[in-house]
Amino acid sequence: MIPSLWIAVLSSLFLGTHDRTEIRIPLNDRNEVAVADLIDTLAKTTAISITRPETTLRLPLVGLGGPITKTLLADTLGNDVTQRLDTKSLVLEIPNSRLAAASRPDWKTRLSTLVDRAINEENRRNNYGMHALKSYRPNDPTRPTVCLIHGLNSTSSVFWHMVDPIEQAGYGIVVYDFPYNRDLDESAAAFARDWVSFRRKMGDKQPWAMVAHSMGALLVRSYLEDDTNYQNDVASLILIAPVNQGSNLSHAQTLLQVIQSMKAVNKAPSARGDALAHLGDGLGEAASDMMPQSAFLKKLNARKRRPGVPYHTLAGDNGFLSRAARAQIETQLGLNGRPALLGGLARLAAGNLTAQLDEIGEGTGDGAVSVAATKLDGVDDHQVLHVNHLELIRAPLLFPEPGPVVAMPHVLRWLGKDLPVSKPQPTAPK
Repeated sequence: MIPSLWIAVLSSLFLGTHDRTEIRIPLNDRNEVAVADLIDTLAKTTAISITRPETTLRLPLVGLGGPITKTLLADTLGNDVTQRLDTKSLVLEIPNSRLAAASRPDWKTRLSTLVDRAINEENRRNNYGMHALKSYRPNDPTRPTVCLIHGLNSTSSVFWHMVDPIEQAGYGIVVYDFPYNRDLDESAAAFARDWVSFRRKMGDKQPWAMVAHSMGALLVRSYLEDDTNYQNDVASLILIAPVNQGSNLSHAQTLLQVIQSMKAVNKAPSARGDALAHLGDGLGEAASDMMPQSAFLKKLNARKRRPGVPYHTLAGDNGFLSRAARAQIETQLGLNGRPALLGGLARLAAGNLTAQLDEIGEGTGDGAVSVAATKLDGVDDHQVLHVNHLELIRAPLLFPEPGPVVAMPHVLRWLGKDLPVSKPQPTAPK
C-alpha cells in the first residue's frame, strides 16, 4: 500500500498543471507585447470589468529591456504568476486559486493601476512630435522658421539657451521631440511623417532651416537625403556635434538608461510607472544604430548630399581626457608603437580603444563623438570649437542660468546666409 505522502507527491507531479490557468498574449515582430492586449486578456481571464486603455505602448520581452519588463510584470501581477516566451507569445500561468471570486477585488486594483500607468505614459508620449513656439509664423518671410531637433537621451529642452537668440534674430521656432532610443529607421520615418504632416496642417509653403544636435542629425539627413519622400522644403541644414560616422560611446547611454529603468522598477508603487517610459521608448536600439559601421549608418552615408541645400557642421574638441593622460594610456597599452607596460594581453584587450580615445580626448573629440566622425563627404563648411558635446549648445543640464552659447555666432551667420529675414514692406498709402 502506497503511503499517503507518496500519493500526495505523485498527485502534485501528474496533476500539478491543472491548478494553473495558462493565457497567451501575442507579440509583434520585435518581440514586444502590447500593454492594451495584456490588460484586455487579463481582465477577461479574471472576470474583471475594465476599460481597455487607448494606448500603443509596447513592452520588450527580449534584449536589454526583457528582464526589466519581467520585473515590472511580476511587481504588477504578483510573483506567483509565471512568465515565459513561446513561439511569438507571452505565456502567463495564473494559479487557479487567484481566479476565484474572492480574488477579483485584488485583480481590479492591480489592473486599474496598470491602466492608470499606461494612460499616464500615453499622455507623455502624446507630447512627441512638432511643437510650435509662440514665435512661429507660417509663410511669413519676415519671420522664417527654424526647426530644432535633439539627440540621444535628450529632449527639445536641451535647446533652451539657443531659443532666445534665434528668436531675437527674427526667426520663428518649431521644436521636435521623439522617443530617442527606438531604432533609427523607425525614428527617422516618424520624423519625416511628422515634418510633412505638421507643415501640411499649418499650410506652410516656405522652406525651413533644420538645426540638429548629435543623433538628431541622422534623423534630418534621413529625410533630406531621401529622393523618394523629400518635399523640397529645407533651406539650410546646420548639424551641431553630428554623429555622422557613429560613436563607440553610444552604448554608454544605453547602460545609463538600463540603470535608470531598474531604479524606476524598484521605486515606491506610485512611481513605478516611470519604468514604462524607459521600456516604451526603447533600450539600446538607437545606440546600436549609432555604432560606427552600423547597417543604418552605412545605408545613410551611401546617399548623396541634397543638391541646393547648404550643409554646415559644427564640432567640439574639448574632450575630458587631457593629451598627457591619453599619452600615458597609449604607452601603457603599447598603442603608440612602444612596448606595452602592461603586457600584450592588455594591448589585445584594448580593441578599438584608439577610436574611443579620439571621442573623449582633448583635441580630437568632444567627449561623445570624435571630430573626424562629425565630418561628412561633400560638406566643406566644417567648424571646430574648443568646447564639449553639450557646451556647444549650452545644455541646461550643465548651465541652468542663461549665458552665451558658443555655437550661436556660427548658427546665426549660417541662418542669415541661407534663410535671411526679409524686412516688412511698407504699406502703400490709400
